[in-house]
Amino acid sequence: MPDLMDSSSKLLDEVMMNRIVHEAIPELPGDIRKVIVYYVDITSEKEIYRFIDEDTSMTKDFVELRDLKAVLDDVVAADYAEYKVERATEVLCGQTVEKEGFDIEITKFVSDRVMQKIYDFNAKNMGADKKKKFNPITISEEGLETIEYLSVDCTSAEGEWHSDAEIKIDKLGYVILNGQKTKNFWDAKIYAPKQPLRLKIRNICGDETIFVF
Repeated sequence: MPDLMDSSSKLLDEVMMNRIVHEAIPELPGDIRKVIVYYVDITSEKEIYRFIDEDTSMTKDFVELRDLKAVLDDVVAADYAEYKVERATEVLCGQTVEKEGFDIEITKFVSDRVMQKIYDFNAKNMGADKKKKFNPITISEEGLETIEYLSVDCTSAEGEWHSDAEIKIDKLGYVILNGQKTKNFWDAKIYAPKQPLRLKIRNICGDETIFVF
């Protein structure tokens, strides 16, 4: 609905509702049975509904008001990852040589859901106990510590998942490589024995995202 907001008012009030009812709604197709108006701030939902009910140009319950903030709280952006794929190498007799397979290095990972959980946790605990200092959770710029599990599929680019290699990072940061526990910390890479087709990353909240090469 164009031209309904101006710099003089950012509230849904009776003046704005009057413009919606008498300028915007009449421009809609005649077979519309319900109009939902989302707002960020409102003067009084009760008064706006009273204004709507008193307008004889609309049938009862034609217009419904909804708080946009409640909707946005449930909106979560898909996890995002940056990575690079290179021929795998190893050191033999002091020289770095290529070997069969590929190294996939994760250079950046951003999880909106994880960041929301951390924000909520920090906000809840900030100042909860004035006698005890609270150290808020912080995430590095790369965000790799929010990754729990990786799997690479070298068999199929779609359909059923084939885990040709997988890494799980335990709560202490140690790597479980293809089901075998190690005392190694994750180096931000996963080795693919063949040309990688898909990469699956699970964040620490349990959400999994598949990236196709």
